[in-house]
Amino acid sequence: MNRLPGKHIPFFQTRRINPAWALSLCFLLSYLTLSGQNMVIEADQKPLNLVLIQLAKAYEVQLSFDDELLSRYQVTANQSFGSPEEAISYLLKDLPLDYQKSGEVFVIFKKQTLPEVRTYRLFGQLLDAHSGEALPYTHLLIQNKGIVSDFTGKFSYLTHTDTPLEVSASYLGYYILDTILSPGERHILTLKPSIIGLREVVIEGSMIERSGQAGEEAGMIRLNHKVAHRLPGNGDNSVFNFLRLQPGILAAGEQSSEMIIWGSYSGHSQLIFDGITIFGLKNFNDNISFVNPYMAKDIKVMKGGYGAEYGDRVGGIVEISGVSGSTQKPSINLNINNMTVNGMASVPLTRKSSLTFAYRHTYYNFYDAGDFSIIGRGRPTSSQTDISVYPDYLFRDFNLKYGGSTRSGDMYHISIYEGKDNFSYSIDQERNRTQISQDTDENNRQRGAALFFGKSWRGGNISNFSLSYSGLEREQSEALEMIRGISGSIVTNEELFYRNQIQEAAFTNKNHFSLTPSHKLETGWSYIYDKLAMREDSFEVNIRDSRQEAHRLNFYIQDRITPNEVLSVTPGIRIDYPMNLKRVFIQPRIKATLSLGDHIRLNGAWGIYKQFISETSMIDDLGNYRYFWALCDNEEVPVLHAQHLVGGISYRREGFTIGLETFYKTTEGITRYINMWREGFEAVFQGQAKVYGMDLLVKKYFGAHEAWASYSLSKTEEYFPYFPSEAYEEAPQDQRHEIKGALLINLKPFFLSANYVYGSGFPDRPSFFHEETDRYPYSRLDAAFIYRHSVKSYHFEAGISILNILNTENIKQSNLIRIPGTQTGSISIHAEAVPFTPTLYLNISF
Repeated sequence: MNRLPGKHIPFFQTRRINPAWALSLCFLLSYLTLSGQNMVIEADQKPLNLVLIQLAKAYEVQLSFDDELLSRYQVTANQSFGSPEEAISYLLKDLPLDYQKSGEVFVIFKKQTLPEVRTYRLFGQLLDAHSGEALPYTHLLIQNKGIVSDFTGKFSYLTHTDTPLEVSASYLGYYILDTILSPGERHILTLKPSIIGLREVVIEGSMIERSGQAGEEAGMIRLNHKVAHRLPGNGDNSVFNFLRLQPGILAAGEQSSEMIIWGSYSGHSQLIFDGITIFGLKNFNDNISFVNPYMAKDIKVMKGGYGAEYGDRVGGIVEISGVSGSTQKPSINLNINNMTVNGMASVPLTRKSSLTFAYRHTYYNFYDAGDFSIIGRGRPTSSQTDISVYPDYLFRDFNLKYGGSTRSGDMYHISIYEGKDNFSYSIDQERNRTQISQDTDENNRQRGAALFFGKSWRGGNISNFSLSYSGLEREQSEALEMIRGISGSIVTNEELFYRNQIQEAAFTNKNHFSLTPSHKLETGWSYIYDKLAMREDSFEVNIRDSRQEAHRLNFYIQDRITPNEVLSVTPGIRIDYPMNLKRVFIQPRIKATLSLGDHIRLNGAWGIYKQFISETSMIDDLGNYRYFWALCDNEEVPVLHAQHLVGGISYRREGFTIGLETFYKTTEGITRYINMWREGFEAVFQGQAKVYGMDLLVKKYFGAHEAWASYSLSKTEEYFPYFPSEAYEEAPQDQRHEIKGALLINLKPFFLSANYVYGSGFPDRPSFFHEETDRYPYSRLDAAFIYRHSVKSYHFEAGISILNILNTENIKQSNLIRIPGTQTGSISIHAEAVPFTPTLYLNISF
């Protein structure tokens, strides 16, 4: 019989067997029985095929094997076996053979030696083509699988092939790069920006990432800061202007000193700049951003449901990566407007390093006499009289950064930041036959520094190390005296001084491992030290003085799993151990993305979040809120606990994007001090809150222009035991509706832009005892006209913006202060939000 070598055939059809002998063998096997017998094999260096044939003849064992293959192996055996399986296993144990039972037949075959599966690593870094700046969190598409680079622009990807791979890299504000890369070597990819300083470059046929990315992951927005300069403003506040126009970030009420994201409380969200936590400069007017726009490179907003790599906050996170400076040539940028002066200079020190310095300072007091007014609140019949005040305001900050890379491509930088503002005003006027004298002063000083080193190991794995320090010192003083005119009796005489300090130092290590093409593991740990102090004096007599410090360790691990081109799942867990509490806090988290075709994406995320320092609120019987940082001791100030649930769907096609995102958050452990000193009552209460709602975003690119609009519907409720209703009530930051939109027209060298914000308003609680009153809606329309021009290496940009074109009267809620008026009411001092305000600015770079 003609059989191919290696083909498995029954033993009675094996090669080299006489057909007559095979028939006789089959006849004998049909009459033998195996039941109850021991199988004895006696063989001394005999061919395996003959031993098995003898076994089949003697014990009626049905076998199938390749006679030629088994004849190559000599076996020795002299023992008995209780079953065919035992005998065959013994004979094959040291040979490259295996067997499988199919019905009553034992099929013997050569072990299948799987081909060696080799993995190849594609790794590299993404840089700005002109300045050499690293591009953090760049999106890459490799073999139709998406990955994101790390903070230093480095990426690593495993593949089972050594053939060149198609790679597409995209970064906001840069032209998309499509290229082919070979695994096994380090690649430096350079992306060309669409805007270089004040210059424009045009690359025909190339696509560009525009103003922002939304819907890539649950609760996350990526923003192109370069687009922010085209929005109305003075050029010095572009970071805040851009953020406030994003869905889910509060714009109404002009909360320029606090990021309220998805109804979060003060201190529940975190602003990180270059690894430094900005605890909060006051920034009384939104004409100044809390981060110098010249120093901002990348803006990443995580509204909720973020992964295990972020910790110690129960609200949202805004992470801003700072520029490193140009290693090619010196550069200078200067911005002058009718309120501040801002400058930045960058100088290369070596071929791979540079020094960057930036400084801002107010030279014009942008508050007018009418910006602050006093309005009486009491019985409906009480008169209302405005009293003008003349506030003084000073703001300045500076940045210093030295950064570069080693010969092997490892990145490093040291970044230093300091900011300071001072706000004060005095009142000395008569109202309702009562002489009112008040002096208010507030000083804030924020300091920070960060040392960073990013190491690329052999094989493409990445480790980042950072040492950071951040501190905020806030001082507030208030002196109030009210004297009745006729009798000369003192109605009120108060003098208070508050001082709150927080300092935080941290060492952090994060590691990125590409385990397989479908698994990207990230691990990290950190050590954190917090030191806090609080002091309160009245008439130079100390009434509260506390100092706290704590040490904390944390560890996290998460795995980005992409089993195919459609699904991506990232489970993770974060573990914190505060040494002062001697307790482990476990925070599981998971997020997932499902692509339905090329244009539709579903996102979801869930997680538990803990916070170990809290900006607690203090409220008096007039409804005044003051905030100070305190350490969570799980007694008077509990550890904050939150749960996030986020889901969304997005559709993107040919420059059109529509996205819907829903969220539900609960927060427990909110601390509030009630200080009713007039009533002789003081207590600490612990409350909880829940926030739920949705964000709708519609965006369209048409030609060189773009427009977007968003609608946010949300409800923020809180409960504290002192509530008379004993039920959830609207939180101070609750706003039901907010509508925002922006339009940018590119007619270069001319640029036109406009943006609009409408908010339905916040609940107004005039005192501790009163129920809420009507909300005050917020509405503001801004527009800008910009002209750009270049002469050789000098680039100019001049802009005029009109803020609040319709001169709508809005209230700036964060500056609301109440003082006692009569026995039946109080007097509110509030800052008017931005009125009709023309602004001019000039940018120069060379």
